[in-house]
This record gives sequence, structure tokens and C-alpha cells, in this order.
Amino acid sequence: MTFQATRGHVLLVDDEPAYQRLGSSFLTNLGHRVSVAGDADEAIAAFEADRPHVVLLDLAMPPSMDPQAGLALIPRLAPSVVVVLSGHGDRELNLKAVELGAWDFLTKPIDPDMLGFVVARALHKARLDAELKTLRARDADQDLGLIGESPAMQNLRAMIRRVAPTQVSVIVLGPTGTGKELAARAIHQCSTRGDGPFAAINCGALSTELLESELFGHLKGSFTGAYRDQPGLVETAHGGTLFLDEVGEMPAPMQVKLLRFLQEGSFVPVGGRTPKHADVRVVAATHRDLEQMVREGSFREDLYYRLKGVVLRTPALAERMTDVPLLAARFLQRVAPKSVIGPDALAWLRTQPWPGNVRQLRAVVEAAGALNLPGSTHVGADLLRLAGGDTQGLEESAAPSANGIEGLGFLDAAIAELEIRLISEALAASGGNQSEAARRLGISRVGLIKKLARLGLKATPEHR
Repeated sequence: MTFQATRGHVLLVDDEPAYQRLGSSFLTNLGHRVSVAGDADEAIAAFEADRPHVVLLDLAMPPSMDPQAGLALIPRLAPSVVVVLSGHGDRELNLKAVELGAWDFLTKPIDPDMLGFVVARALHKARLDAELKTLRARDADQDLGLIGESPAMQNLRAMIRRVAPTQVSVIVLGPTGTGKELAARAIHQCSTRGDGPFAAINCGALSTELLESELFGHLKGSFTGAYRDQPGLVETAHGGTLFLDEVGEMPAPMQVKLLRFLQEGSFVPVGGRTPKHADVRVVAATHRDLEQMVREGSFREDLYYRLKGVVLRTPALAERMTDVPLLAARFLQRVAPKSVIGPDALAWLRTQPWPGNVRQLRAVVEAAGALNLPGSTHVGADLLRLAGGDTQGLEESAAPSANGIEGLGFLDAAIAELEIRLISEALAASGGNQSEAARRLGISRVGLIKKLARLGLKATPEHR
């Protein structure tokens, strides 16, 4: 998208010819390029032909479109900045529109000056969104969001760059916690659908009925609690990518319905009879052995071959241990930007088996960063062991000692030992000045004195 001042391309979707003429004329006089559409089909066609910066969408265009149908349009138009137009008293409708992705709303009859003001602000937002997307794309261009310089990760990124521009389906295989969704998002961003929506769902987290509703949507009254029509992820992902996480856990009845959609490109919402069409690229992921499941009869063979266009594999962390220092540094920066991981900590990280892979590594490092006391920028192996629940090397902390922590349980004793170390370091760095040490630790001097007493540390002259 390109911009000149606050001018841009506006798509006006309204079924009233008079309002089309007046709105188009007013916006054109302000220097904007204006396209018009009178119903949902025209709106989608105009949007796909030339992506506008801003869409002005009338939610109620009888008889061709009721407000619920208007709401269903919003996710499909949301790559642009959507401003909905509604009548007086439609507060609930407006709030629902914002929830579905609309940026703002205007109430009819619309004051021309307010229309010009809102469109100018919407164009400003579109410009900022475009700049942010460019910056993020530039930043992620090298690693695609997949951190690591090991041969396994370089090969994965190379495969993603090769397969992403095509329309072929992809299965991402790999152990739990290896970044399968990150790989799916990288495929989406590198594809021609990168400007479109990315919708993700965990197929193993929902029952058959809920999964069908989430994927294909439902009509009002189709089941208890269905108070309004609700579009599904297949519909909202139109023009983009649908990510089916843990597809190996999908219930058998849903496998049949998913296969039909993949074959025909059409689906029927729960409670409906009229088929709808959606253009999505499907990326599936699982930690299961789908070929073995096919042989056992727990996964449909025809669905497997529909999904299996290209197979990518995300490596276990044990296969890319050279990436551990880089990963750990990135994760620590997110919770403690000024902290660094010490050599002893890196050595400990390299010796761990990491059965939970990158997800487990991230949890341990971020927990260690959160546990680190204010004022300390060093994360050592003892803190990582505490964060990871590893008692090795810390069990002596639970034993009686001269520091006044007798009888404490393992966790309390380990935390006490860390407090003693950090307080001692702060006092040493401040030359024994308690006020300066308290400032370094991010606590008050009174708080420091209380900790010294609680931990059994004597207020020796050098600690005054």
C-alpha cells in the first residue's frame, strides 16, 4: 500500500444508490480514490481485485444482506481497515463488529465532517500497519521466526521458502514443543496469502460437535447456546491459511467432513443446508505417526493423502543443541532485557535432555529471569535449576546451616540461598553500604535489614 498525505483508496459498501453517489462524491473531493459496492458479492469482488486501504461497510443492506451477514463479511475484509456504518440503537451490533475485526463505527445519518475525520484516521492507521508489517518482515526475513543456525534449522527454513509460494498442502511433523505452529506461520507469511488471515485450531482440544462449529460455523438456533449466526474459521480464513494443529487427534466423524471440504472447497455450517465456499490453504501438524495411524485404521487414508502435499519436520531440541545458547538468550531478553546467562548456566543448559524441547527450554529460562531478584543481571546455573525443578546441586540448601534457614523445605531453602548470594553480591558491590545495596536490589533499606535478620546474616560493620 502506498500513501500520499492522508489520501488513499476507500471502498464504500452500501446498497443505497443515493448514499453511494453522495459518499463517493464527498470522499473523491477530499482526494481519495473511491470504489463502490452494493452487496456482499460485489464487496468481495472489489476487495480482491484491488485491496483498498479503508472499507466503509454498511451492516444492514436489505433485502440482500442482514446485519449478521454483514458481520460475517468483516473478517474477510479485515486486512483493510474496516469502519462499519449502522443505524441508531445498534450498540450491541457495533461492539460485535469491533470484536470481529472492525476498527471503528459510524452511526447513520453520518455527518460529512465526521466521515472525513474518521477516514483520515483510518488511513493513518493503515499506513502505520503497513510500515509495521514491513519492519516485521524485514526483521524476520533471516530466520522466519524460527530461531537457530544449526543445519537442521537452516534446512527447515530453506524448505519453507521453497514450498510457501505454492498452493500445495503441507504437513508439519515433529515432537511436541518444537515450533510446528511457528513453521506454519512462516509458510503463511512467505506465501502469496501472507496479507490474508491466518486461523489456527487445535483439533485434539474439542469434541466433534464443538470442532465442527469452530471450523464451519453455525446458524442461530442450531443448538443450545447458539444465539446468533457465527462464522467458522474456514470462512474467516478465506484468502489465507488454515492451520490444523494436532490433526492426528481429530475425531473420525470430523475427518469425513474435513475431507469433503478439502475435495470440494465447500462446507455447510451447523444447522444449515446451503453450502458455502472458501478458498484456504491448509497446513496441518501433528506429533503422531500418521502413516502408522492409517495402517491401524484410526486415521483416514484418503484424508492423509489430501493433507500430505509436502512433509516438513521440526527437529527435536536434542538434534540442535548448538542452538541452545541463542534460544536461551532470546527467551531471557523477553522477560529480563538487561540480564545475561552466565557460562555455568550455559554449560548446564547444554547437559539437559529437554524432553519438552524448545517449549520447555523457554519455560525454564523465562522462569529463571522472573525469579531473578531486582538489581541482578546475572542468571546462573543455580537459578536455572531452581526454575527447572532440578534438585541436583541444590539439595544441600535444604540442610541446616549457619544462615538461619534450618528446617525449610527444598524450594524455600533454595530461594533463601539465592537471596543470600544476591544480597551478599549487592553489599560487596556497594562497599557494605546498606542503602546503596538496597537500591541495587530494588528494595528499601528497611526491607534489606529485615531480610538480613530473616536469613541470619549479621549486620557486621561492612554490612552497615
